[in-house]
Amino acid sequence: MEPSHASPSGFAESDRPADVLPAGTSKGRRFSRQRIAIWGGFALLAALVAAVAVSLLRYDRAQALHRAEAELRGLTRVLEEHVARTFGETDSALSDLGQQLSGRLGSDAPSERDLNALLRQRAAHLPQVEYLYVEREDGSLLADTFDLPRGAEAEAPKRGLPTLHDGLEIAAPVRSAHSGHWVTPVKRQIYDAAGKFVGVVGAAMSQDYFNGVYRDLQIFPDDAILIVDATRGTLQLRHPPTDGQVGAPLGPSSALGLDANRRSAVSIEGDETPAARLTAFRRLADYPLVVGASRPLERVLAGFSDNYRRISAGAALLIALLGVLALLLHRDSLRRDGDRQSLAEVNANLEERVRTRTAELEQSNRELVSFSYSISHDLRAPLRAINGYAHLLDEEYGDRLDEGGHAYLARLRKASLRMGELIDELLKLANVSRQPLHIELTDVSTMAREILDEFAAQSPGRVVHIHVEDGLATEADPNLLRTALQNLLGNAWKFTRDSQPALIQVGGRPHGQERLFYVTDNGVGFDLAHAGKLFEPFQQLHRNAGFEGSGIGLASVRRIVERHGGSVWAESAPGAGTTIFFTLPRSPAIVRRPRERVQV
Repeated sequence: MEPSHASPSGFAESDRPADVLPAGTSKGRRFSRQRIAIWGGFALLAALVAAVAVSLLRYDRAQALHRAEAELRGLTRVLEEHVARTFGETDSALSDLGQQLSGRLGSDAPSERDLNALLRQRAAHLPQVEYLYVEREDGSLLADTFDLPRGAEAEAPKRGLPTLHDGLEIAAPVRSAHSGHWVTPVKRQIYDAAGKFVGVVGAAMSQDYFNGVYRDLQIFPDDAILIVDATRGTLQLRHPPTDGQVGAPLGPSSALGLDANRRSAVSIEGDETPAARLTAFRRLADYPLVVGASRPLERVLAGFSDNYRRISAGAALLIALLGVLALLLHRDSLRRDGDRQSLAEVNANLEERVRTRTAELEQSNRELVSFSYSISHDLRAPLRAINGYAHLLDEEYGDRLDEGGHAYLARLRKASLRMGELIDELLKLANVSRQPLHIELTDVSTMAREILDEFAAQSPGRVVHIHVEDGLATEADPNLLRTALQNLLGNAWKFTRDSQPALIQVGGRPHGQERLFYVTDNGVGFDLAHAGKLFEPFQQLHRNAGFEGSGIGLASVRRIVERHGGSVWAESAPGAGTTIFFTLPRSPAIVRRPRERVQV
């Protein structure tokens, strides 16, 4: 990977803030993508709103169909019970008549008058029957409930040999020759004791009776009740009556597919045309009949239509509001484009000023380094002369000096040596700020033990209890970190001079994205009211207590820690020892602002 090239301001080109990119770069494309994102988001939200609206409409429509379906299914169960009971009563009456007449339709048959009386007696108990009749085996009318028997021959024509059938036969509806009303002919074949076909007993079931019953049902005026001949596929009855439909083929319908295994069905008849109807069908268990309840689809969906208008209007309004919001964001993006373009021009000028200022600072730093070495050279020469002449003066003229003169001469030589030490410490402090960082994994535990061993070798008579935690390591410049530890451990070694026993501890632990280290002693400590001076150059809190020092050490520690991007602070109390804390980031940057104090 190619290294990034730093600008004079100190930023790499790849690290340049986006707001100061010059015009004509990818920034314009980025803002174009931003507007695409705005309208893409609008399209997505609009699609989501539309999808939710469609889902609500589908759910509402399904609920409306479900409610109507439940009502119509319930109505078909009532109709099934009524039709089954009505046809069952008629069937039972015809069966009884057939048994009575099975052995009496031969040569000893009762008279027509007696048969008429018998039929009228039974018809009186069957309100659903318009008339009863009996046919001979050749299909000729033998008797009926009317005084003019030949009047029924149009509804019971002569026929050939019948198809043997053991059960109730239901014929197609016809208009009665007597009343002109629609009737449904039903009949049973009569057999003698030997099983020979001897005639037919039949009834004309009045559709007026059914319509009269259904008028009392609490249904909508445009609801319809149907009775379908499942065998022929024709409409036996419709309520309310409609000319041209009774007796006509039903056409494709789910009613024709019902049988013993599938007795009920609900379908939309009419393919959802304006005349479409929701119809529930139910087949009778004992007769080839299907009852149905039908309702116009328009009525079924009347409530849904109201909700459709409300939901559609709400969705349209919400999409419109989203469109207005997207438009406002679009205009704001255009305005920001202009503002950022202007800001880019301002920042371009600022970049030039920063570049110039950076060059000036670099020149100042070079001058400061040169000045530091100049001080080192120019001050050391006269100090060496002072120290040398003081030594010669002591050797050649010492016998002429009194006790006071010797004391002054000793103080002079001591002051010159002290001045040399201060110059060395100042140069070290300058080098801390000037020296480049070389970051590598550093074993802090081993480094601390080595420094403490050196102190112990210099003071063989001291007894100091030392505890250095194992496994302390961090990413840092090893030379600068050693300098910092030498200053911290040197202070701990110095200020525990009078402690019995002396104790020094070095430890650390993870702390968020950083590593926290500490050096603790049980020395003289200090008042935290003076903590603000602790890390300043030439500040000594214990000079009057006999602890000599330059006041540079902790200032150097602070600069080293801050160059790594960490922070340093102290906790102490007079006579209770001191703990110096410092943090180092796990991935230290070359330039970082000082951190705020970490709470531990």
